[in-house]
Amino acid sequence: MVFFAHAQAMAKWEIKSADGNKKIDSQVMDNIQLHLAGLNFPENDYELAQFEKQTLVKITTAIRAYSYYQATVVLNNFNKKSFDNDGVQILLTLGAKLIVSEVVLEYDRSAAQQAHFPSELKDIITLLKAFEGKPLEQSKYDGLKSRIQSFSLIFGYFDFVLDKSEVQVSLAKNEASIYWKFNFGSRYRFGNLEYIGENRGMELVEAVKPFSESEYFDQQKVSEFTQRIRQTSYYDNVIVRANVNAMSSEQRVGKIVPIEVLLTAKPKDTYQFGIGASTDSGPRVTVNWKRPWVNLRGHSLSSELYISGPKKNVAVGYTIPMANPLNDFFKVQMGYQEVNEEQRDSQTYTLAAQRQLGAKNKNDWDKIIFLRYEYENFIQGIDEEQSTQLLLPGFTFNRVRKDGELFVNWGDRQQLTVEAASDRVISDLNVLRITARTKWIRSFGKHRYIVRGDAGAIVTNDFEQVPSSLRFFVGGDQSVRGFGLNKVSEERIDETTGLDELVGAQFLAVVSVEYAYQVSNDWRVAIFVDTGSANNEIGKSPIYGTGLGVHWLSPIGTIRLYFARGFSDKENTKRLHFSIGPGI
Repeated sequence: MVFFAHAQAMAKWEIKSADGNKKIDSQVMDNIQLHLAGLNFPENDYELAQFEKQTLVKITTAIRAYSYYQATVVLNNFNKKSFDNDGVQILLTLGAKLIVSEVVLEYDRSAAQQAHFPSELKDIITLLKAFEGKPLEQSKYDGLKSRIQSFSLIFGYFDFVLDKSEVQVSLAKNEASIYWKFNFGSRYRFGNLEYIGENRGMELVEAVKPFSESEYFDQQKVSEFTQRIRQTSYYDNVIVRANVNAMSSEQRVGKIVPIEVLLTAKPKDTYQFGIGASTDSGPRVTVNWKRPWVNLRGHSLSSELYISGPKKNVAVGYTIPMANPLNDFFKVQMGYQEVNEEQRDSQTYTLAAQRQLGAKNKNDWDKIIFLRYEYENFIQGIDEEQSTQLLLPGFTFNRVRKDGELFVNWGDRQQLTVEAASDRVISDLNVLRITARTKWIRSFGKHRYIVRGDAGAIVTNDFEQVPSSLRFFVGGDQSVRGFGLNKVSEERIDETTGLDELVGAQFLAVVSVEYAYQVSNDWRVAIFVDTGSANNEIGKSPIYGTGLGVHWLSPIGTIRLYFARGFSDKENTKRLHFSIGPGI
């Protein structure tokens, strides 16, 4: 079998088995190619002997990396003319692989028997012992040597020493013996935080710390700590590190490593601008302003402006961090929203206070208690303009789990909100409103499944006075595709025109199932079925949407385009839907 290894465009090496019918290990062939790639045949004959020796060393090194220590190498036609024309022949006889006859490990076994000894280090020791009786794989051996040193540092064995790591080879027996001598020493524990430079907001930093002092050191928790500090949005730059070199003699004796924290606070004001588009909203623009440091306790002031065709919104909020600034806070917010949709116009003024009790772990729920005052002027259908004021206490349970920010291959979202108002306390009517939402994304190889559902109910003594923003509608990118945004709901016939008038519904139910297949690194094709109902009777007159779609995994996130057919008792529709975002 013949193989050509190229050094330059005109340089080639003809590699073949000395036994013309015997196949050579393809990994060996590839490795010889890599080792010879940098060689240039000499122009002068007096350099030839040295070049031949250099070539043989490289070939032998490439072969021995795969345990062939009994190999023989013969170079035929080793001259520049042959090299430039027909190529130099490299004849190989690999022979039997070198076998590891014994593995001798000398180390402080008492350290490995401690309950806190990491499984990652145990696995390395097990893999070392597993070499015995098997061919010596040099790359795996070198990898274990590197891993035991790096993992020792990751898990706080800062006194780790590898005194000896030898492979003794007996060519006569075609055997190897592995001898290692190492010492883990004691595992260090987390010390106190030491701030270098900026120390503003130390209490906020301490609140997101995922470890406690005297806990056994783990670099992964240091990385998590760094990420959490960044997520608080108080700092531009964050560096957290274990400074082994800065340990005092007392700390070294006590096996305590100090944790240095280097912070750069964000400027007084920060701004974010965004643009987007979807078939529901059309082009949209968002502008966010935030003052992260109103005071040293981490109070922050923020505002948001959202503008699209059917909706305009402006809000200002004041946030006070509590136990954990990431998800545990008190917030006061006031805002104005204007909605202009087909058969619906509204202007809503809100003033709200909310207390969020954040999740303790990824499987826990965020719990939000709120009190919202709402005054809304609205016209629904062809009704005359109405105004309603409500004081709505309520709560929300919310949980989001996902494996990424820009692209989500595994994730789910659940949300339950209950809110109520009484005409005995400021409100113009009695109303109870309950909504529930869920969405699940699961991927298996190239197959992606998305299931979502929405449900809602309104109980009231006067539905006519319920603001249009609280009523239920279906249709749109995140509802039943094939229909426009909020284009389907309970209807009544206008006595003057004889036309259907959209009035909104007391009950909502939506279910969607989507399957997508990844056809390349950046593209998926999808098929979906949606169904939903918004009526004053649960499940009455459902509508359906089905169609095909494509997903482009672009540098700015997933861009989705769907062609949908909508089916209802009254009409069949066609519609394109376009959206950008992670989809969870």
